[in-house]
Amino acid sequence: MIDAQAGHEKTITSLLPALAGSNLIYGMGMLELGVTFSYGQLLIDNEIASMVKRVVRGSPVDNDTIGTEVIHKIGSGKNFLKEKHTLKYMPSEQSKVKLFDRRTRGAWTKKGGTDVATRAEAMAADLLKTHEAMPLDPAVHEAMKKIIVSAEE
Repeated sequence: MIDAQAGHEKTITSLLPALAGSNLIYGMGMLELGVTFSYGQLLIDNEIASMVKRVVRGSPVDNDTIGTEVIHKIGSGKNFLKEKHTLKYMPSEQSKVKLFDRRTRGAWTKKGGTDVATRAEAMAADLLKTHEAMPLDPAVHEAMKKIIVSAEE
């Protein structure tokens, strides 16, 4: 089932290989050792993979990104969120999420208080109803046909 254990296992089993240099994460959307597939879990795994990629990318640390001047100006333990330096770097440094809810409990409750599994299943159902796949480029389609014909010979 989609739960905290699944999320933890998915994160660890994707983060460690990624940090070791792997560029393939196996098991997206799978549960029960791959016996069960869940579209909701697939969407959660996509979010986890996005965060793992962000971790692997790392954060540049240089004279500009470290913000020494801002730290001296504002002071340790103070609010840096309104500073131009923070606003410049925050969009590229913070992970972007669609399913994970980072609001306070009160704001989360006002918006329905649903857990990530419920939101993921609803998003998956909506995508399955409304998504229209982009057609393949004709050149790609022809190249794929040639590969299939070649493999069948």
